[in-house]
Amino acid sequence: MMALSSLLVATLAQFPTPPSPAVPAKIEIGGFSMCSRTYQAINPDGWSGATDVTAERTQFETKKWDYQAMYLRLDDTLPDIMKGHKYEITMELNLTGGSGSPQLAFDPSILLWKASESKRYVKDTIWPVNVTDEYPQWITGGSEVPMTGTDLGDGYFKFSGTFTSTVEFANPTKSIWLRVYLSERPTDPVVQFNFRDVCFNKVAESWDPPPAVSSFDEKFTWERPPVPGAEMTTQSSCPHDEPGTTKWEDAFGTQTNVVLTTGQKILVTDQSFGGRTYDKIEIVEGSELIFSDTTIFLTVRALIVRGKLRIGSPTCRLQGPIDIRFWGSKSDADTLPGGFGTKGMAVVGNGEADIYGRRFYPTWTRIARKVRSGDDRVYLQEAVNWYVGQEIVLTTTIHDDTDVGQPNQNEVFTIKAVDPTGKIVQFTEPAKYTHYAGTEYQGEAALLSRHINIEADAPDADGFGGHIVINGARGRIAGIATRYMGQTNVMARYPLHFHLMGHPAENCLFSDNVARDTYFRCFVIHGTHDILETENVAFNATGNCFYVEDGVEENNTVSYNMAAHIKVIGTAASGGAQTGNTLKNDANPGGLGSGDRVQPVDATAAGFYFSNSHNHIIGNAASGGWSGFGFPGLAEPIGEFMGTDFVPQSRATKTFRGNMAHSSGGYWGAAGCVYVGGELSQSGSTITYESGRAARSTLAESNIGVKDWTGTPQWMVFENTKVFACNKGILHWGNRVEVKKAEMHDIARSVTLFGEVWVDDSLINGVSGNTDAGYADLHHDGFAFYDISVKSLITNTEFRNYQSSASSCKNWVIPGQTLWTQDSSYCSHYYTNGTSSLSGHDNIIFSGPFHSDEFKPQQISAVAGIKYTNVDFANYVSLKIVESGASRFFNMIDHDGSATQEGRPTVVGSNLNWWQVCDDCRFEPLWETWLCPKKPTAFPEREVAHIRVKTPDISWNSGGIGDANSCDEQSKGDWSNCDVGYIAHFGYGPGNSDVTKRSSPITSNQGITGITGRGWYMWLNGGAPKKFTIQPAQVPNDVVLPFATSYPSGTTFTVTGSHRWDASMAVTFSLAASLDAMLADPFNLYFFDGENFFITLKFPTKRYDLNSRFERGGYFIWDVDSDWTITVEASCSSSGGWCSSSPTERVPEWTKGCPVPPTDAPTAIPTAVPTAVPTAVPTAIPTAVPTAVPTAVPTAI
Repeated sequence: MMALSSLLVATLAQFPTPPSPAVPAKIEIGGFSMCSRTYQAINPDGWSGATDVTAERTQFETKKWDYQAMYLRLDDTLPDIMKGHKYEITMELNLTGGSGSPQLAFDPSILLWKASESKRYVKDTIWPVNVTDEYPQWITGGSEVPMTGTDLGDGYFKFSGTFTSTVEFANPTKSIWLRVYLSERPTDPVVQFNFRDVCFNKVAESWDPPPAVSSFDEKFTWERPPVPGAEMTTQSSCPHDEPGTTKWEDAFGTQTNVVLTTGQKILVTDQSFGGRTYDKIEIVEGSELIFSDTTIFLTVRALIVRGKLRIGSPTCRLQGPIDIRFWGSKSDADTLPGGFGTKGMAVVGNGEADIYGRRFYPTWTRIARKVRSGDDRVYLQEAVNWYVGQEIVLTTTIHDDTDVGQPNQNEVFTIKAVDPTGKIVQFTEPAKYTHYAGTEYQGEAALLSRHINIEADAPDADGFGGHIVINGARGRIAGIATRYMGQTNVMARYPLHFHLMGHPAENCLFSDNVARDTYFRCFVIHGTHDILETENVAFNATGNCFYVEDGVEENNTVSYNMAAHIKVIGTAASGGAQTGNTLKNDANPGGLGSGDRVQPVDATAAGFYFSNSHNHIIGNAASGGWSGFGFPGLAEPIGEFMGTDFVPQSRATKTFRGNMAHSSGGYWGAAGCVYVGGELSQSGSTITYESGRAARSTLAESNIGVKDWTGTPQWMVFENTKVFACNKGILHWGNRVEVKKAEMHDIARSVTLFGEVWVDDSLINGVSGNTDAGYADLHHDGFAFYDISVKSLITNTEFRNYQSSASSCKNWVIPGQTLWTQDSSYCSHYYTNGTSSLSGHDNIIFSGPFHSDEFKPQQISAVAGIKYTNVDFANYVSLKIVESGASRFFNMIDHDGSATQEGRPTVVGSNLNWWQVCDDCRFEPLWETWLCPKKPTAFPEREVAHIRVKTPDISWNSGGIGDANSCDEQSKGDWSNCDVGYIAHFGYGPGNSDVTKRSSPITSNQGITGITGRGWYMWLNGGAPKKFTIQPAQVPNDVVLPFATSYPSGTTFTVTGSHRWDASMAVTFSLAASLDAMLADPFNLYFFDGENFFITLKFPTKRYDLNSRFERGGYFIWDVDSDWTITVEASCSSSGGWCSSSPTERVPEWTKGCPVPPTDAPTAIPTAVPTAVPTAVPTAIPTAVPTAVPTAVPTAI
């Protein structure tokens, strides 16, 4: 294949290109001067008087002026303010004393800032009354700019001062405030002072280009399409060169309603259409319409293809230019066949459409250097064959692309020059905004111009544009640009659309096209398989853009495309923390924004939307949108395939690799760059979308159509993914997901993943060098573990730049900008840590749940191979301490000690001494958690176990969600009044030499989780239950866990075991002669010593599948299985479910001993990590952490 630089030269020879002037070495920024005639003097302290805003001078009168400062608001619309550029303020000022004589004008200084016009200000300050208001942005860097003055001789002094802006924003109107501060306070009370000719000037400058970026990716590998071959440089086998054609003008003259006849082969030339407007052109089956490679302009209402439309071919890319415009006002009429409406092109029946315009490569790329506000060029990572006069877009590199509160920062430029290398493109106008390029990530640049343009005739206020639908035998469209296409909220009216083609016999594709300024979607695959959508660009699109429609579409390839600035339709979905909104497509008042959308998922519009994940999704880039990549769950198909016996949400990703997403998730706190969530369904004509959390069970190919969630599990796999400047990086509300080789920067939370989760070989960077990203008001978390019934393995992953103090964040504070957070810190937001004296804080790597008592965590969280770079030790782990089961039973297994820096496998538990099973455990005060060696020498390996006990006052969800008197997370902030007893380790507490219990309260909600190594003793405040059940829901095979609870002397018991699904496993336990005898036969015996009832908690080995665990990378988490239940019935006189006699509280003794605390255990907090971000690339993290061979240990405890 020919090298790209040679291809560019050859391309210029084949396709004439306008010459390009040289790109100058320096960036030249011109100046301007704007003198305001409309500005207002602002009264900060209740002064009386009037302001004349129309005269040449502005007068402000007061009876007394005791202040040295005067405030002006410039009311004229000013040009864009560009960060890092020089500006000048000039003004003429006159102060008149009480006698009417001119007052001495003391040398003033000025301070400029941008603030919302609606904010209230107090006295002579400019501080917002409410700290949650929009904070001012200092244009002058927060410092006053001195001014020099000249006496004009008429009582006025002219002053000027120059400054460099420290912020940037576009088209400020009534938002630039100017404070004029006098060096001295006048002694004579001023009754009038006058401003004249206040001018805001831009100083012309010449400056150097930004520095080059040393490297562009670290973990991520940017996947690119193959460099085109001969198609980019030569033409061969061109349809317009074929013999046997008849020119259009010879066949049809001036007709404007044309139907070809069978056998006709019509050639369109530059003389064919003559500027006429056509109502219909129909290519019947057996006929052909062929376009020449020349300048052609066609305006048509309905272009119908039943035969062949041939505008170029795969080997004959046309130079043109060729323009096709669809005309017509909004209408329900069907001028196109198949019910496809009007104003567009329909390929139907056996029709074929081939459209191939000039090949440009790449269609989009990434920038190689930062583009600063005011820069007139962009440096690219790849050579391009773009040329002068074409338009390109630079994507935003900030978090917010919603257009809510501020304009988006995507910018369209016209090319002024292209460097001979093809890697530098100069603009005709300077950039308004900064577009970041650093070693962490870079924005995109995309070509918007093509030589074949298919558009609506004009922008349409009703969103009624043109559309192209392929519903025939073949559609191959490449190298075209569409604009003003799609018809808002009209299904099947999309810019480019494959419709109900099944498995096409011919290869079909959309390649290297543009969909710009769309009214409804971009590139759509509906009821069609095996389609190729590649190297396309979409910009400024309405609704979901790259769109896989009804849930049946599979085995399509969506590769190397870019979608930028995607807009939702109607009110964006938001809602509660997980619940989202209920959205409908009809007038049902129960749905948010009902009637706004024909398809409710457009309230969550994404750059790439897949109603079925089982497609190849490779090398794409998504910028903006509610999410970048959206995967809703469908229990069955919708639309044309409603009722089909098929489960789209059971289908896992076929390929998701090499994709990037950024600047998404701004509409809702749970949204992210990649969003797997929501539930889409249809009943009759009503489509409902629940936008929040919805589970899905992904299954293997052999289980297609299974609706009861049984079958061979399959994982959603996101491989080699890069996300940045997003709310959430990847949010997955499904049952199974793997994230491998991910790279994340400037993310509020890296991932939120439900189900069986593996994150491996990844880089998660809290803060990049992009100080303009707009993340100052975001919380930053590494990974937040969930509370129940998930399994999360994080391995071989580096966390970088998570720090909490203001001083350690100084490298990332926006220069000159005061950030008005509660703690005056840029990187941290603090919260009160419940009843603790310490404060929890943001920028935490591993955090646990705290909000629920109903949902108590099992052993579901494990890590290994963790690396920290520029992370405060205090930020490794954090737990918000509240009186809830989620907080009390928080735990994490650090399999190799890398996450805790303990240097050995470690169990992490909450702040309660319940997690201090022996004295070799230590408490880490900065995390408020206990750390216990997992593999103590000469003792059994410790595990974390979970059991479920049911008694008269303990049940699952004791009150019911929403019940104000219940003990669930919905209605409580403190669950201490739900306590019904405690769980304690044997050997500590009443009846032992150490009377201090190592315990945790237990509540009326089921669930107890703790560390093994001793037995567990349960004390119930209500006494001894007449009957209780216990499930060893998560007790690993090699663990024997003794359990005890107190009963009155003389009590006898009937103890049985049963399995929910297997009656053959039923067993009746017998009374053992001793505790040791019971431990030796854990599946058949119990023991009672006259005060305490004992039983061994263990799932029967004969039925416990050793594969019942989630395992990746050599580490695993055991399944939680509540099928085995032990029932204990006591023979005692009873009342209300309790034995009438009270038991004696006695924690059983422990005679098995404990490990001696290791001499090498950490005793001091590690030295603080340097605050500077290392510039060197860190050592690669090993892909697997070897597991140490444990010393042989006894199996009995």
